Formats: sequence, C-alpha cells, structure tokens
Amino acid sequence: MNLENPKNRVLVGLVLLIVLVVLCSYYAAEHENHLKYPSYQVILSDYPQGEVVNVFGTVTHTDDGFFQIQENYNGQIVTMTIRNNTPVSVDDRVSVVGVLEQDNQIVKVEKIEVNEYWKYIFLLVRSFLVLIFLLYIFHRYWSFNWETFQFRRR
Repeated sequence: MNLENPKNRVLVGLVLLIVLVVLCSYYAAEHENHLKYPSYQVILSDYPQGEVVNVFGTVTHTDDGFFQIQENYNGQIVTMTIRNNTPVSVDDRVSVVGVLEQDNQIVKVEKIEVNEYWKYIFLLVRSFLVLIFLLYIFHRYWSFNWETFQFRRR
C-alpha cells in the first residue's frame, strides 16, 4: 500500500484505531474471566462463600479490627467488610485477597495492597505535569503538515 497519499494514511490510521478499540473492548469485557481469584462478577452472581476472592474498592469506614470498602461495580454499589488490622485511612484505595464469609465479609486476608489517597492524587498531578512537558518538547521539535497529513521535524 502506498502511504505517500494522505487518503491512504487516513485509511490506515482509521483501521489501526478500530483494531485498537476492538482489542480494548475485548480486554475490558473479558479480563475478569482470567483472574486468579474470582472478583465481584462471581460474588454477585454466585457468592462463593468460604473461597478465596479478590476484591478492591475505596475505604469508607475504619474501626478497630476491620474496615469497609465500597466499589461501584457495573452500577451496583457493593460494600465489603475486611476483618484485618492493616492501617488504612478513609479514601484509600485497597485491593484484598482473602476468604469470603457471609454478609460480604473478608476474613483470613492473604494479601492486601493499600494505595493511599495522597499518593493517588500525587500520581495524577505528576502525570499531568509530565504530559505538559512532553507536549512542549513535541511541539518544539515537530510540526504537523495538513496538506500531506504527516508530522515533520522543524
């Protein structure tokens, strides 16, 4: 295929964009089926009590010996109680692997990952600042030619 023609470039770009969207959609639809431990999809449909599950969410309440997380899973608010003494704060993001018991309780926690709220905000701010810097560098060294529909080095 001759990519010297701007129409051919646009066509190839659209085909690649469609392929990317299809692959992203497939991943979004199927990633829970390939998890090591079942997650909210299985919990809400089957409730595998006594089995190891993987849950995640935002901490909404803390107390001695337990904390609660909440997650909006496909429009349904799910609240889980985690029986563990891990120090967490409200608004922290938590991922937990543990045994599911009755009343949405996780006991015998095998693995817990805590992403503190301030670290999450710092990550977003840092990424935004780097994006601005990279756009500046890109704009400084490259320009877009609309007639040939390609980037040219300045």
